[in-house]
Amino acid sequence: MYRKVPGLVVTSFVATTAAALSLSVGAAHANPLGSIDFTPPTDPVETPFCSIEYPDPNQFDRIDVSDVTVSSPADGQATFTFHTRSQTTAPYTQAASVTWANLDSGISGVGDTSARIGAGETTLTVPVQNTGTGRVTAVTRVTNTADNGQDVTTLDCVSEYTVP
Repeated sequence: MYRKVPGLVVTSFVATTAAALSLSVGAAHANPLGSIDFTPPTDPVETPFCSIEYPDPNQFDRIDVSDVTVSSPADGQATFTFHTRSQTTAPYTQAASVTWANLDSGISGVGDTSARIGAGETTLTVPVQNTGTGRVTAVTRVTNTADNGQDVTTLDCVSEYTVP
């Protein structure tokens, strides 16, 4: 879409904008070559950490899963989120926890949260952990308790994440 005028070339604004937008798609919200990025960053970005498969405490032959993600809302901070998918026919209580250690600085800490789990997906987010920057190893754990208080399942997983 060019229009020729003696001594002047006019380029369509739409074509220029579309080209600039196509440069920034998938570029992790960078601003390459001075392009305009109309999509705000969805901070913090959740990174898969590990998955915990465990028996439903109400029916031990049914397997539920908590996929754990980690994100960094700010430098030196980490947030652990448990995305629990359950097929339960009777709700139960889930306690989610994280025990972490910064392998570079030596600091460590613990965080936890809990929620009622029903059929479908439930999201539990451990409050922000001030881990400091560097390599962080963590044990994430779910403890699931049936309403009778006696049937309990506990499982965990371990992984590492680099906190910016």
